[in-house]
Amino acid sequence: MGNQWVWGLHLVFLSMFLVATKHTCLGAQSSTRSCHERERLALLQFKDSVKDDFKMLPSWVGSDCCSWKGIRCDGANGRVAGLHLRGNDANRYYEEDYYLEGDKVNPYLAELRHLQHLDLSGNNFYGSRIPKFIGSFKQLSYLNLSNAYFSGIIPHHIGNLSNLKVLDLRSNLMLTSNDMACVTPQPMAESSGRGTEQNRLSRSFHNNYYTNLVKRYVPYRIPNK
Repeated sequence: MGNQWVWGLHLVFLSMFLVATKHTCLGAQSSTRSCHERERLALLQFKDSVKDDFKMLPSWVGSDCCSWKGIRCDGANGRVAGLHLRGNDANRYYEEDYYLEGDKVNPYLAELRHLQHLDLSGNNFYGSRIPKFIGSFKQLSYLNLSNAYFSGIIPHHIGNLSNLKVLDLRSNLMLTSNDMACVTPQPMAESSGRGTEQNRLSRSFHNNYYTNLVKRYVPYRIPNK
């Protein structure tokens, strides 16, 4: 009888040990979960394509890009949902400059298909055009490309961003648009009754007055439907 009691006690402790070990392993696996490899490589390609004299990206090393500065991942699926790389170039209110420099926005960023927040403002892209692939970020709700030295025609692909709530293109170089409807949120124009004002803005785009007008009308904030 005594031996049975001892063996029963051993079985209880063994069961408790196995359960504890299982939960510890699962917890370790969850805590070390890294981002998706394709997205990590895309971010590294972007890093390699810019000049980072002010050390904005020193944390961009290792396998877990979700832990890198400026990166926010979706806790449910580990996908990169936010890219916040705001610099302060052309901002006189800061004592020290810090910004990235590049000939263009690296197209590898198109791999970040689950982006909801994209902020590249305050960096220097040397008069390059706003990339068309931004229009492929179907979940994007916030887009800030202000003070980033973009120029040329605003791609109509931005009109594909049906979830966009904030669009900020202020204080770039001379930006123009062939179709104002593609970059002006229609819900705002309808709800505020400024159809005439929108037409006037459209004409002004074609007359290359975007830089002055945009200070008043961007960022656009689209009201919830």
